[in-house]
Amino acid sequence: MKYANKLKMWCKKWSDIIDKGPEYGTNKDVLVGSLHEADAMGDVHNGIKDRLMEVHAELKKWKNENFKKAMVGGCKEAKQFEDDFKKAQKPWAKKLAKVQKCKKDYFNACKQEVAAQQALSQTGTGAVTEEQVKKLQEKVEKCQRDVSQTRDKYEETLKELNSYKSIYIIDMKEVFDNTQKFEEKRLEYFKDILIGIHHALDLTQINEISTIYELLKQKIGLSDASKDLIWWSQNRGADMPMNWPEFEEFSLEQSLSTRKEKSRPGVPISSNNDTIRSSKSSLHNLAGKEPVQEGKAVTAGVVASQIPSKANAVQSTANLTPELNRQKSYDPDLNPFEDEPDSNSKGGAKVASDPSGGTAEAGQADGKIWPTDAGVFQTNPFDEDDDEEEEDFSNQVGVLVQALFDYVGHEKDELSFKSGDKFEKLKDRDDQGWCTGRRDGRIGLFPDNYVKVVDQ
Repeated sequence: MKYANKLKMWCKKWSDIIDKGPEYGTNKDVLVGSLHEADAMGDVHNGIKDRLMEVHAELKKWKNENFKKAMVGGCKEAKQFEDDFKKAQKPWAKKLAKVQKCKKDYFNACKQEVAAQQALSQTGTGAVTEEQVKKLQEKVEKCQRDVSQTRDKYEETLKELNSYKSIYIIDMKEVFDNTQKFEEKRLEYFKDILIGIHHALDLTQINEISTIYELLKQKIGLSDASKDLIWWSQNRGADMPMNWPEFEEFSLEQSLSTRKEKSRPGVPISSNNDTIRSSKSSLHNLAGKEPVQEGKAVTAGVVASQIPSKANAVQSTANLTPELNRQKSYDPDLNPFEDEPDSNSKGGAKVASDPSGGTAEAGQADGKIWPTDAGVFQTNPFDEDDDEEEEDFSNQVGVLVQALFDYVGHEKDELSFKSGDKFEKLKDRDDQGWCTGRRDGRIGLFPDNYVKVVDQ
């Protein structure tokens, strides 16, 4: 039962790991198929457990029916056999005790006769009176009579015992045969129980096992490297659909009304997803752009080479909209498109409005592309919309972990540590393999495969 539960737990654990891991396509299907095999084998072992429990229930029922408990301990059947043996032995025991007593009396009489004969024979060697000799002769005669009487009684009781021997043998054999029958029944049932246990444990008789491994073999046979590579290329590589930037005409109204959506900083790609990072870098090379810097967020790296500098952005805006730099000859309060100078302008350059309350330079803010006055960029094919707010870990108690390797953070929101350092893990890994932790009072991200949980 424990083994089946362990298989089930192992299957669930690795199912979650594979779902969040980098595997894909038919190779992922093979891994999932192996988990299905483990889960099915868990069901098989649970079935074995159920059959064994059925055998145990039958054994328990048979025991309760054939070995009933006595009030003072033991079982009633065994006590009944003991009573039957005692009943058959009781007459024989009485006769045997009588024979033993007669035998003892006979032997004592013989000893006394021998002693009297020896005393009488010694009278001729010493000074013994005639009266003493006469008494010794009378004692010898009395001992001889006692010997004769005890001998007759001994022979009579022995003859009586021998005459009862056949009855004793019949009574004892009858009780003994009853015990033999009961023991035969027990041994036969014990054999049946062993056969039932063998049937429950015999894996060769379970058809589900051959079916399970036949399905696993078929699943493994469906693994196709070329098919997986094509899928990867279409979803993560050169053949994936793109939304390349296109030229758009400048619109003052659209530029002023567009608002930037707040998003969290791009999460650096962990060492487990190097394939994804390298493939996305190759996409930028195909598009004529610089590759993404190692460890940087894809969102920020896609258009890094396309983002104009602050001066160029302002100059581009001035060239495209020269009327914005002319001396105003109208009342600015009557212009519905005019922004407050202290909130939406900075040093004469156009500044994009930020719904979070801040401002950003034209063309770029928080690692994302904002619509500029030139209207060049509006969408990012690699941008991931995420409206999640940052969590507050100030009062949270984390899990103690220990670093397995040295790690130097590439971004401001990453932690750096040395091998052997211990710190807190506040949040489990995300889809890209990054955990949130706290070290020396600082909260940041770190790769989950660089640490292990410390047993407390």
